[in-house]
Amino acid sequence: MAIDQVESQHFARATVNVGSLKPRWGGELHKVVCLDAYTCPVPKFDFPHEYVEYHNTIGEDLIIERVHDATIIITSRAPVSSRTIAACPRLELVAFMITGTDIADKKACRARGIAVCNAPGANAESVAEHAFALYMAAKRQVVDLHRITLEAEAWPREKNVFHLYPQMPRVLRHEVLGIVGYGAIGKIAESIGQALGMSVLIAERKSAASDQVRAGRLPFEEVIKTCTVLMLACPLDEESRNMISEPELRTMRPDSIVVNVARGGVMNEAALLKALREKWIFAAATDVFVNEPATKEGCQLLRECPSNLTLSPHVAWYGGTCQENSQLRIKETLESYVAGNVINSVL
Repeated sequence: MAIDQVESQHFARATVNVGSLKPRWGGELHKVVCLDAYTCPVPKFDFPHEYVEYHNTIGEDLIIERVHDATIIITSRAPVSSRTIAACPRLELVAFMITGTDIADKKACRARGIAVCNAPGANAESVAEHAFALYMAAKRQVVDLHRITLEAEAWPREKNVFHLYPQMPRVLRHEVLGIVGYGAIGKIAESIGQALGMSVLIAERKSAASDQVRAGRLPFEEVIKTCTVLMLACPLDEESRNMISEPELRTMRPDSIVVNVARGGVMNEAALLKALREKWIFAAATDVFVNEPATKEGCQLLRECPSNLTLSPHVAWYGGTCQENSQLRIKETLESYVAGNVINSVL
């Protein structure tokens, strides 16, 4: 059994912090439960509370067992389902230490008056940088070249491996970067693209009518058809689910590259494989998957990965200032909530 599974099942840390504020009405303390502290150490909070921390929590039944009497849940990767919410009569707040909140049933939270908050922009720099790392790797076929160099067969035999490039890689100033999702990540990606000399296009929402396109943006369909690099950095919701599927991929340039650092469900995985095999697009790279952690049994992209697909295991968020930013956001969110001011709400 892996160490994270052992800790997931057996280890917790409980503390009580009386802080400087008065207890809640009725004299009860808030009970704060963190389900997956492995993603980021949780800071101390300056309000009266009991705190229970788990390294990781896998499975709905175990989640319910651990949070059934919580007033505040902290999570990053552990989902909060409608069944979990129904099993938590005291629950008031679900607080994410990351930006994405698609693994919480927000409809069920809204019906119960439970606040759902995130950590906006906490990992934006890291995610944007990783997106460009994936783009460069896909464009230059770095993974395949690494393998071929290590094998030391094709290069010595053929003197060069230029035949591995179906098309000559473009230089950066000839690239047209299309960004879907103009939040913190999208804005940093725009700055990086411009600094690299790329032309940058910002896509309007797919559902927006032609007369609803905001200043500085272009219609979604125009960006999809025009860009040579499509970077997905939007939240996953009902509007964005399967937003890039067969119709969109068929309209893209055959020399284009798609990079997904949003959520797995934004890109239809079966359609992406078809597009790569049939050369509707040149290459793709993704850090996110519909089912995570991705396995060969549960993910078609892993089972059938073609050479023009580059993968990484949802690590774009990990780096630099992310931990410090996440700790600051979660501390601000919880202390503001307890003081009567809901911030960073996604409802």
